[in-house]
Amino acid sequence: MAELDFIETDTGTIVKDILSELESGVNEQLYPGDERRIFGEALAGVFVSVFNSVNDACRQKMLRYARGKTLDALGETRGVKRLPAEKATTILRFSIDSVFGQNIVIPSGVRVTGDLQRYFVTDSTAVITSGQLYTDVSATAEESGSEYNGILAGGLNAVVDVSVVPLIDSVTNTTSTSGGGNAEDDDTYRERIRVSENALSTAGTAKAYRYYAMSADPAITDAVVTSEDETIERTLTVYSAHAFLGGDQLQPDTLTIEDVPGDQHSESYSDGLLTITLTGASASLNSIDIIIKRSMKGVVRIVPICAGGELPTEDQLQDVYDKCTAEDVKPLTDMVIVEEPDVEEYDIELTYYTTKADESQVVAMVEGENGAIDRYNLWQSSQFEQDINPDHLRKLILSPDWADDLVGAERVTIVKPVYTALDKTTIAKFSGNITVSHVAR
Repeated sequence: MAELDFIETDTGTIVKDILSELESGVNEQLYPGDERRIFGEALAGVFVSVFNSVNDACRQKMLRYARGKTLDALGETRGVKRLPAEKATTILRFSIDSVFGQNIVIPSGVRVTGDLQRYFVTDSTAVITSGQLYTDVSATAEESGSEYNGILAGGLNAVVDVSVVPLIDSVTNTTSTSGGGNAEDDDTYRERIRVSENALSTAGTAKAYRYYAMSADPAITDAVVTSEDETIERTLTVYSAHAFLGGDQLQPDTLTIEDVPGDQHSESYSDGLLTITLTGASASLNSIDIIIKRSMKGVVRIVPICAGGELPTEDQLQDVYDKCTAEDVKPLTDMVIVEEPDVEEYDIELTYYTTKADESQVVAMVEGENGAIDRYNLWQSSQFEQDINPDHLRKLILSPDWADDLVGAERVTIVKPVYTALDKTTIAKFSGNITVSHVAR
């Protein structure tokens, strides 16, 4: 899409216009070295800076270019607010080694950590009653952010405010920390504003469900909405070379009959009744086994995905379900199912070639942090309807374009992954199995 400029910002054009106006004013040509020309050329830098600022300010009125607080203001005009950051939560267990003769009070606000960087705070006062060895209490991260997620059970094991609970011998989290999220980024928020008009529909459109799914949690960046098909397997009794199956929304073109050749049967479907007529040798059968699909209109499957291709947690799936089944969102006749994406894993096995002079630079570009392989894995897993495509990995290795000073490899042989077509609710994930070598010559 072409860039939108409200005023001219090209330096060469502005310099030309300024000099033209000066020459017109003094009624003579200004040659290089003329102090009036030098003044005009110097003035051009100021105009370019001002014009770029004005152009950017004008662009900010457009959803395509708006960012930060300006994007927030545009969202408010459409009734769409940026999703705030959220804090992770967990359950902490405070324990003592031996039974104590009285209650031990653990006040709210006690801090616990496992790495002296991420701190969780008890949400309420808890009590280890006399005769008991432990008590459980919910805790919330001190700060918002997804980096507080994924601390496995046992990872929080140190009381920071020891003086507040001197009788406690140990503490641990009994559940992995989850639920934390960063504030919605500009790109995700912009896309949600763009599709927000779909929320005006009360007919249960796919776009409306997608909007509400993306509004359920700041970590959710996309969602696929489909209407499910049901696969029906039946054994039908044959009457005078005819078999029958009743039901609405059957799909006759998906019909298969086991052990009956295609040229020995025909079918018709009218008024909700499927009639199968057997011919030839099959006409003498007493029963047939069939498989057919039926369109499940009214059954809606919603499959969300999180930033960076992360799979949604159970809590996030529940949030999407709650959002999409609210009384003012879901049509009465819809049945909503929310599921995590299917996953197709891939390995990486390749050899790339470079010169000895460029070896260290190319190795860092391919295998280093945020290099070609890292970028490929992020690209491959971060969105739906994206087949596993080794050619994109080849492009990143041979022609890196995310920085001006990068040097690509001369050649690459990719054994894995191989091209694999994926359906629209399946995402690709790197398996962790990687074999990479390089040859410098």
